[in-house]
Amino acid sequence: MGKQDIAEKTLLSYNDVFADILNVLLFDGEQVIDRASLSDAQTFSQYKDANGNIREQERDVAKYWSNGTFCLSMFGFENQTKNDSCMPLRAISYDGAVYREQINSKKEDRFPVITLVLYFGTKQKWNKPKTLKDSINIDKRLLPFFHDYGINVFNLAWLTDKQINSFKSDFRIVAEYLRAVRIGKTEDWPRQKIDYVSEIVDLLRVISDDEIFCDMTDFIIEMQREKGGVNVCEFVQKIKNEGIALGRNEGIALGRNEGIALGRNEGIALGENNVLNLISKLYAAGRGNDVERMAKDHEYLKKIMGEFQ
Repeated sequence: MGKQDIAEKTLLSYNDVFADILNVLLFDGEQVIDRASLSDAQTFSQYKDANGNIREQERDVAKYWSNGTFCLSMFGFENQTKNDSCMPLRAISYDGAVYREQINSKKEDRFPVITLVLYFGTKQKWNKPKTLKDSINIDKRLLPFFHDYGINVFNLAWLTDKQINSFKSDFRIVAEYLRAVRIGKTEDWPRQKIDYVSEIVDLLRVISDDEIFCDMTDFIIEMQREKGGVNVCEFVQKIKNEGIALGRNEGIALGRNEGIALGRNEGIALGENNVLNLISKLYAAGRGNDVERMAKDHEYLKKIMGEFQ
């Protein structure tokens, strides 16, 4: 299991976070599902491949919802940072495995299986198929006999103010940060105490693919001790400041190269400032990889500078 999978699953595996996501995304913020009514479900299931070999597939996170007497439903989360055209096929495979288990158990009380695809992308909304019909090639003559299957995709960076404000768990800071990255600015969001600090930092690090988050844990703990919590404004500003500090050496070197091209000492200073500002913007947008590439590729530096002019 990769670091990204682990980080995404860990935070969402907590019952309070899991219930919070369901209540906001499915029930418009109404507190339908209580954390105490959730229990862990098996995430592994088996299937036979084309050669008849037994293979194992794994959901990201899955929990049973019970009223204390019998199971009302099983919910599964699939965390996606990239678009996946196979998602409807994967989801129906996961759901089908649970329905098969219900057949094998021979219990009379059967329950629905609902999968939510949580999309963490910030550059564009989910643009891959959301239905089985759109994922496969099907002869039109078969359509009257074909039963479609759809998936529930939630574009987290595009959630509304009402939805974000409805979160009561740590997932709110995730939703706020994703939107801040998408729109390129922060707003005056309320201060929030974070319960699972290391989990939040790890999740945002793998979402952004930016090691700058490795230094955020102590900052959050300090803010919570001094002010009782953090907000996204402070969070993003800290990232910007860290980005400048981390990129200063690269920025000075790159800036001097640009300045030399201008041919004067003033040009050197101007180049340094421009590149440092650029690096700050890139880190704030979760584009740390671009900074590394700029340091090695002068032409790529010019391209990125042109993008932000």
